[in-house]
Amino acid sequence: MTASTTPSFTPSATPTICGAAQVIQRPGETSLGDSSGPIELMVAAARAAAEDAGAIRLLQQVDWIGVVGGLWSYRNPGQLIADLIGAPDARTALSGISGTAPVELLGVAAERIRRGEIEVALIVGGEARWSHQRLKRDGVDPTWLRTPGAGQVEHLATLPDEMLAEFQLFGRAATAYALIDDSRRAELGETVVAHRNRIADLWSRFSEVAVDHPFAWDRTPHTATEIAEATDRNRMIAFPYTKAMVANNTVDMASAVIVCNVEAAHAAGIAADRLVFPHVVSHSHETWQVINRDELHRSSALEAAGRAAFEHAGITPSDIAHLDLYACFPSIVQISAEALGFDPDRQLTVTGGLGFAGAPMANSAGQSLAAMIPLLRDGGWGLIHSNGGNATKQAVMICSNEPPTQFACIDAQQRADLRPRQAVADGWQGSVTVEAATVVFDRDGPTNVLAAVLTADGERGWATSTDVSVINETISEGLAGRAVRRSADGVLAT
Repeated sequence: MTASTTPSFTPSATPTICGAAQVIQRPGETSLGDSSGPIELMVAAARAAAEDAGAIRLLQQVDWIGVVGGLWSYRNPGQLIADLIGAPDARTALSGISGTAPVELLGVAAERIRRGEIEVALIVGGEARWSHQRLKRDGVDPTWLRTPGAGQVEHLATLPDEMLAEFQLFGRAATAYALIDDSRRAELGETVVAHRNRIADLWSRFSEVAVDHPFAWDRTPHTATEIAEATDRNRMIAFPYTKAMVANNTVDMASAVIVCNVEAAHAAGIAADRLVFPHVVSHSHETWQVINRDELHRSSALEAAGRAAFEHAGITPSDIAHLDLYACFPSIVQISAEALGFDPDRQLTVTGGLGFAGAPMANSAGQSLAAMIPLLRDGGWGLIHSNGGNATKQAVMICSNEPPTQFACIDAQQRADLRPRQAVADGWQGSVTVEAATVVFDRDGPTNVLAAVLTADGERGWATSTDVSVINETISEGLAGRAVRRSADGVLAT
């Protein structure tokens, strides 16, 4: 049974993805002074998505534009895009900078289409970070559109202040995710060397996918040995993560998907075999701060979102033909594979992940969605997982080329068994056990150890050390499981 003959859905209330596209502006393809900016890249992606649908005029019918937040200063980028695509009356929304934003925006658009509030939606995300950094270095002003955008904008998929406040502790996301990875290493009883080799092998498989992906930023093959080994060109960021193991957001890329109801797709003359149907978007979040997590290396929030998505779609993980797990760092891929029930040895990405495919800051799932849609037109189920914060926000989307009885956007928060821990009080000191530890590096070498420590009552705190012997022990043997002391000012002493 195909989408064109299925009678069990209402065309005016069934959302479908009719067009999807990516664009990439590679270094050297144009002079730096003539490079396109974020708005130009997103508009190019929108036009390419309309061409992909076979209905370029559909852009003029867009009545809602959701823009994934980026590292730029536009106030209402959707208004700028609306004017440039010929849909000046479109309502606009702007997300926070969260990796879940593309999936969350698609869920909002599909739900509003289902309720009959809108007919045609455009979800876009893009950056020109690579060009911006080089122009700034050379003291040259960009020539691209920098008008902030006017009119009212709806703010969606934002992050709470309490989560953002903890970011200062970690300094960079790699530190938090490296701690999470060490927690998993400790649970598995792996040596530091065995763990580093395993995650490097995982990442080399992502690299292999990027090699064959035409929109990947880095299509150079990387072996596990090259990924694991720290060199001048592959410096250590947060042990055991080298540069090759961390997300790359310094790119000039964009993506776009067009979502409309089936009636609008048919009226625009879009062929039935171009249509891919979102069946469900589910979302939930962990404790907003990492310090309160039950376990660092598991996500009950993602387990809940996954269960809700599979139940609504009426399928199991074994039915998924095309899968893309959010891949900013190795730890989140391990968490999501376990939480969603996927064999870690299967292909886990359609792009190559953030380390090799790269993506605009919050738009990795947008790039993945644009890569997934052409695959699903040939049949089968697809799942995209997106992740925001420090393994904090989670969203799952399941699609196929067959329409659902009814699309659902599910808030799975009440299903998540968070069991939050207490944080140690300010100034607390005493004996603790190291739960996980990482070594933070700058360009000159290691700077300090950051450890998650647990009291006898199960409360969690952070502890640091600049002691060279502690740094060396963390790198050579790992500190997890060690009994140590935490001083009132948070210094760790072995």
